[in-house]
Amino acid sequence: MLAAAALAAAAPAASPPSSVATAPAVAAQPAAAHDAAASPPGAADAGGGSRAVQLAAAEQAPQAAPQTAPTPPPVKSVDAARGPAAMDAGVTAVSPLSAPMGDTSNLVRDDNSAQVRAVFDAINAYRAQKGLNPVKYHLSVQDLAQEWSDSIASREVIEHRASFWTDPRAMNPNNGAGEVIAVRWDRDAAQLVEWWKTSPSHNAILTDPRLNVIGIGITFTNGTYPATPNRYAMWGVVDFFGYTSFPSGTLNAPNGSSTPAPAPSPSPSPTLSAGGVAVAQADKALCTPPARFMPTAQDMSKAALTSTEDLVAVTSDGTLRAYPARSGGYGAPTDLGTGYANAITVNVTDWDRDGLLDLLVQWKDGRLTLLRGLAGGGFAAPVTLGSSGWETMTISLGEWCADNRLPQILAADGAGNLWLYPNRGLGDLVDRGRLATSMPAGQGNVVDFSGDGFEDLVVRRSDGALLLHRSLGQQGLVDEARATIGTGWSSMGPIRVLRGLDGLNTVGVASVRPDGALVYWPVAGGAFGASRVIGGGWAGIRLAQ
Repeated sequence: MLAAAALAAAAPAASPPSSVATAPAVAAQPAAAHDAAASPPGAADAGGGSRAVQLAAAEQAPQAAPQTAPTPPPVKSVDAARGPAAMDAGVTAVSPLSAPMGDTSNLVRDDNSAQVRAVFDAINAYRAQKGLNPVKYHLSVQDLAQEWSDSIASREVIEHRASFWTDPRAMNPNNGAGEVIAVRWDRDAAQLVEWWKTSPSHNAILTDPRLNVIGIGITFTNGTYPATPNRYAMWGVVDFFGYTSFPSGTLNAPNGSSTPAPAPSPSPSPTLSAGGVAVAQADKALCTPPARFMPTAQDMSKAALTSTEDLVAVTSDGTLRAYPARSGGYGAPTDLGTGYANAITVNVTDWDRDGLLDLLVQWKDGRLTLLRGLAGGGFAAPVTLGSSGWETMTISLGEWCADNRLPQILAADGAGNLWLYPNRGLGDLVDRGRLATSMPAGQGNVVDFSGDGFEDLVVRRSDGALLLHRSLGQQGLVDEARATIGTGWSSMGPIRVLRGLDGLNTVGVASVRPDGALVYWPVAGGAFGASRVIGGGWAGIRLAQ
């Protein structure tokens, strides 16, 4: 294994296409002052040290008795939630379950790593008293718990996520599932566990010997009692899952914060993985969505592109054309515009999550521009997201971050570094984080090939092999040997991911053969299905990605 310093020297970071701005410092937030009866308070300070005594001045009028801060009323959490006795891996959702958000401005994004560790240690100390094995930790389950903790804290409601064990971030538990929730008016996280121990339904989850992996979500707010009676200062969610075999990536203990933090500068030094690709540590700040987005309710029937099944292509003379999907094939094309001969790639995406498909165009002069789709047809005037340097990058688009419904950009530079660029709307793409080094050169596509609900990166190597780089729904790649999922692709044209061509929730890829045949391969269960020709006469036409 290469040392981090040697690895960094072997694969230096290329100059970014857009200058990287320094992340602003996070302002410190005041700590909460009151303790909720939802968790018993800790022991009072005995005051063992010496204390100075000040005498009142002669003939001084007696001072009024100090006012006592109002005591919060007892708070009871909801009963613990359990998964079914028999876990069926077949009911796992294709994409992460929803987590509605309320007023996120009341959430305080302080580092919660100390509280996460306190809960983890308290749970295992209690299990040790009961003669039980300790639970382990997984960042994928942490993301699931943290997202729900943020959700209920922002909405100021204590409730469980329905069917939480079916979320793909739960990684198909087969031996039980449970979820516990508690709140406090201070940040003494160990007391959350003390309260769970007093509740029969929660205690049963803590002491279930089948449940062996957990993830912890801790959310702070600016709530104070009695000003905000339902906005508790700290919210805690722990998801418990049981596995007969530990999932890949299981840790012995938490290793850091699960709340967003400023992007590291410089990027963390990657370490060499089993697949020969150096994988960087995940940086959740780059995956944090700026808001929650819902598709538009307006009529989109007149939009230039109405479906992710539609194909977009560039002809040899630079004409941009759309081919509408028709019963597993494609209908007559419609011209969308001209002047695309100097486009390196044209990418179809709903960049702003308004329900209308947009075009992200990478140009030979180094620009990266966005053309927003209009409900009445056509596209808005192009907006420059990157002014220079993008001509040297190999880019892929997709929802790489599982808890962020906006598409993000994966970009590989000439030095083999793979970068994640978060979606900043119409702003310049100045933020980025390094996912890996020593990446093979070649086109990449973001698609959930493994079928676990998380988008993966499929890279076509120069020898025509397709290599699978899996993710766990976070910034980083799974640290594993890279599986070869296809060979003989060197003569094929650009690969386009198509969603819905064979029906709801289906996915596959299309590419043009040298003879001009347009070929489609369905993807399911971590493998390509039988290919079929869905069109002819495509020689000299480049598919948009």
